[in-house]
Amino acid sequence: MSTDRREIAEAFDRRARTYVRSQWHRTAAERLVALCRLRPGRHVLDAGTGTGLAALAAAREVGSEGLVVGVDLSPGMLSQARTALGESGLGNVELVEGDAVCLSQYGPGTFDVVTCVQGLLYMPAADALREWHRLLRRGGLVAFSNMRSGSPPARRLFGRCAAELGICLRDPSEPLGSVSACRNALEAAGYEVVDIVSETVEFSPEDLALAWESNVRSAGHEAVRGLSAAEQRALKDAYDTALANAERESAGSVRRAGILYAFGRR
Repeated sequence: MSTDRREIAEAFDRRARTYVRSQWHRTAAERLVALCRLRPGRHVLDAGTGTGLAALAAAREVGSEGLVVGVDLSPGMLSQARTALGESGLGNVELVEGDAVCLSQYGPGTFDVVTCVQGLLYMPAADALREWHRLLRRGGLVAFSNMRSGSPPARRLFGRCAAELGICLRDPSEPLGSVSACRNALEAAGYEVVDIVSETVEFSPEDLALAWESNVRSAGHEAVRGLSAAEQRALKDAYDTALANAERESAGSVRRAGILYAFGRR
């Protein structure tokens, strides 16, 4: 595993215990799967499966004759996924620790559908989409979600507060954060664009309460974790104040974010 991939795995290991409490991640995962309109018997790859939210939703749709393979770099996230799988009673899910961008153990045309919920933020998107194109049978579907550029609002506030301490954080949603960007990425990887659905996802109060931790521990935010304890406290105070002010002024604007669901046909 490269250094970047190791850092990503470690970042998600740190987030694993709280990730399962994120309602908006569950909502986005289940929405992506619903839009795929899976049929019984299908074979699905869930790339960057995390705690298995999309994998379990897909497994319920494809039934006992179908199969879902969930792949993730993070042992911690997969541990949570295995717990959820055990509680679900589903027997048609395989969880694999590995790099969803390089799956040489699977031959061409292995899967009918590839799903990826928010995972392309942490992968070389062009490489991932080409690999999934190889893994899909002819006529197979790739489906991924991505926040619109500038979303979610809590991340944007976190970035502004970090900038006041001299830390510039890039918007991870930017590369695929528009309809045109999703379309271009799909076409460049050889897919026929089926649809790109633009919707709004709602954040619960608990989602907002977890936003500080998810931002601090996020891959790509190493500079924040390198701050002194006093600087991190100052950043948290500034962030908490900014979030409270935003909620007081317009709770709806903080609790809603634009999200894209993109679909391509091989």
